[in-house]
Amino acid sequence: MTPQDPATAAITQAALDRNQGILARLEQQEIDLPARLLVQMAHLTCPATVWRYVESAATKSAANLIMLDLEDSIPRGDDAKLAEGRANVIRSFNTLDWGSRLRFFRPRGLALDPRHEDIAVVVAAAGKNLDGLIFPKTETPEEVRSIDATLTALERKFGLPEGRISIQVLIESVSAEEQVFEIARSSRRLSALIFGAYDYWGSLRMVGVPYSADHKLVDHARARIVKAAASVNIPAIAEMTVNYPTKDKSEAEKQAALDECRRDAELARSFGFRGKWTGIPAQTQIAVDVFSLSPALIERAVAEAKAFLAAERQGLGATMIDGKMADRATDRIVRVALKTAYALGKLDAATAAELGLA
Repeated sequence: MTPQDPATAAITQAALDRNQGILARLEQQEIDLPARLLVQMAHLTCPATVWRYVESAATKSAANLIMLDLEDSIPRGDDAKLAEGRANVIRSFNTLDWGSRLRFFRPRGLALDPRHEDIAVVVAAAGKNLDGLIFPKTETPEEVRSIDATLTALERKFGLPEGRISIQVLIESVSAEEQVFEIARSSRRLSALIFGAYDYWGSLRMVGVPYSADHKLVDHARARIVKAAASVNIPAIAEMTVNYPTKDKSEAEKQAALDECRRDAELARSFGFRGKWTGIPAQTQIAVDVFSLSPALIERAVAEAKAFLAAERQGLGATMIDGKMADRATDRIVRVALKTAYALGKLDAATAAELGLA
């Protein structure tokens, strides 16, 4: 390096002092999710008050994440049903064989449970078996920080690993969308942002305009949520399709409902969502099919990652792969898929180690 005169050296040292802080903050912004939280192609929601549904979802579902619901499935003010739901959540976490499925529950939101009693009861009785919670109707980053503080206090009280219990939040209003980047950066416990499209539509306060999955305002919210999630390196999860193939429908109507679910999933995938909320097993299988990584995609990603790694070893910052330029930017895209493939068990340990993924 060319020696600097004292005045210039002071200027560059001051720049270093400023920029080291900036770099540290940027590095802290991204969340490094454990492998168990990278696999979220299909969420299945389940009312916590119906044990046979809970048992079936936890032990038989194709879903990657099961959410036992204490919010919408509990009638307002029904303390008996709330107690029953909490007991089923605890019983399922502590006694059922969940396999690789993620164990989540949805507490009542801030307005219904400002004391975080649902969280406290479940963590006290089943915290060691709990992967995380999904918080409804999140409006501000302060709410997420408050949940984080409650979880930290509970983990310390019960001797649980600090920071292990994850938080996912539902973005369900225009106000939440406006603050979604701040919400995404509010806690390192976050493992997903979930789009609640129907509540979001209601928050637009439109009159005489029916909800449409491809409405421009809904698409705008999708884009914001996906970008906010990507900014901290967590997945965005798409909304539920509420048209179900119920028994009262004809076979054609049932198939149309499932086709609608598939279209919704494919639209969400095109926006960058990494999974979808589902309400019944048939929807769950569609979500798994749409958001899974194909063997061909994984094979191509491995080949491209190896080719770029070889180029770097030869001292090149960029190279050509199949007639297209590849550099660190394209390699980063490839590695997003490979990291998920490894978490899914679709990439062997030797290849993962060779590519620096394990």
